Amino acid sequence: VGLFSIPLPRAEAPSRSAEIPAGMAVSPDGKRLYVALNLSNRLAELDASTGHVLRLWDVGVQPYDVALAGHKAYVSNWGGRRPEGQDVTGPAGRGMFVRVDPVRFIASEGSVSVIDLSQASTNSPLRTPRSQLLTGLHACALAVSPNGRWVVAANAGSDTLSVIDTRTDQVTETLCARQNPADLFGAQPNALAFDKAGGKLFVCNGTQNAVAVFDFKPGQSSLRGLIPV
Repeated sequence: VGLFSIPLPRAEAPSRSAEIPAGMAVSPDGKRLYVALNLSNRLAELDASTGHVLRLWDVGVQPYDVALAGHKAYVSNWGGRRPEGQDVTGPAGRGMFVRVDPVRFIASEGSVSVIDLSQASTNSPLRTPRSQLLTGLHACALAVSPNGRWVVAANAGSDTLSVIDTRTDQVTETLCARQNPADLFGAQPNALAFDKAGGKLFVCNGTQNAVAVFDFKPGQSSLRGLIPV
């Protein structure tokens, strides 16, 4: 039984006002709770003991997961960056829009928003992300290496993993979750975990009913094989 419930800010989307919370992360000291607000495309920082909203940041389209590394928060966005200017767009549900491929008319990118949590407070209730990193399609689960040096994003729509260097906030490696990149049947990686030493990365391949095991050495990482589950 939960100790108490935390009300979230209203999303006020065209077709729905109630928010949809997705991924969550707790600060190392346990005092802050970070929640991806999937409907309003924001990240919320809450006081973990009271539920009070402390800060809000704009992120990409339909944020899914959040992970903390050092003084930064990394947020995966199913639909990539927010549309701008002359971008070709399509409906993303509940009155939202997403950048789409003009031929297939599906979401054309995924992304990870990087937010500097040490940013000084301002009078503005809504802050912009430090940067937006393009990944594969449908960026979803995130995992941080034990040493905090790397953040890995699972790209379910591209069957890939994006490895982000937290020192430079750049994607330094893209790994294929398929055992053979030429396989016609997709892998759809949707969950990640490191071992305690950080040398192994375990990936749930949703459509293969298997866990992919990687030797994790950024720049030289390799898939060892698949474990049926």
